[in-house]
Amino acid sequence: MTNYIIRRLLYMLVVLFVIAGITFTLMHAVPGGPFDKEKKLPPEIQANKEKYYHLDDPLPVQFFSYLSLVTLPRLTTTPPTLNTNDDYLITFQVGDYWFKWMNFGPSITSRNRSVNDIFREQLPVSFQLGVFALLIAVSIGMPLGIMSALNHNRWPDYVGMGVAIFGVSVPTIVLGPTLVWIFGVLLQWFSPDDLACPLALFGTESPLPLSQRRACPPSPVPPNWLCFFAHSSPAFLS
Repeated sequence: MTNYIIRRLLYMLVVLFVIAGITFTLMHAVPGGPFDKEKKLPPEIQANKEKYYHLDDPLPVQFFSYLSLVTLPRLTTTPPTLNTNDDYLITFQVGDYWFKWMNFGPSITSRNRSVNDIFREQLPVSFQLGVFALLIAVSIGMPLGIMSALNHNRWPDYVGMGVAIFGVSVPTIVLGPTLVWIFGVLLQWFSPDDLACPLALFGTESPLPLSQRRACPPSPVPPNWLCFFAHSSPAFLS
């Protein structure tokens, strides 16, 4: 099991690297640039902006410089500064040194702000939403998956599969307003502008693929719980 978890984590790193590479390539393949506007900037200002954001570097240098700033921690004697290029998401002092990690650089759209500033502003709400959505997803998806696994080719299995197929098939743009109307307007359990309705949406979207994960093939012996969780949980987390 330990080797399996380590292997999945390594796969995750490879997938993140590939996604970052594809996104970087597609962004540079699109015509234009981040400073293109209706009113063209003077060449001197354009060159200064590109230099400040390191957009005048060769593309491989830009890509791997970004990855190194985000992924590689740094241990320096220089304390943090107010410079947006020196804003790290995780910073703390270790003796005479400063540990710095995850620098996403300055924001192009927001002046005098770094990307980490935006993260610090938005992460608490996103974290709250993600945690509660995960709890709802597990509380719905795991029982459905266990019920289907223990009652293979019987009515509980068909009910679980029906709920899963319904959730996967219905678009989010339809399911979201429907849940808001049911729980926020019809039943009035929550206010429609509260987080509860988005939580219900996230919670019902996530567990449905999880509930489709069968345990082991049907056999006369008792269910292999280790096999079941090995097939369901990592698939949900991936």
